Amino acid sequence: MTLKVEIYEVDYSCSPGGVNCWEVSIDEWCVSDFKTAGDALNYVLDKYPHQEIDLNVKSLNWYFKEFQDEYAV
Repeated sequence: MTLKVEIYEVDYSCSPGGVNCWEVSIDEWCVSDFKTAGDALNYVLDKYPHQEIDLNVKSLNWYFKEFQDEYAV
């Protein structure tokens, strides 16, 4: 069975003292506070070394480009 995994960047910069981070979502389970997408991917590969993985990665740059019309002033 293939494991569906999403790695995405979260914008916490608008919060006082907030720092952007990367999160891993596997089904309805989420792990956060990774400094890079690579760190998040390494976590997944270490946790599921013998599993086929269907991976989707979304950065904030992708998100803002994808939804730029919604953020236009």
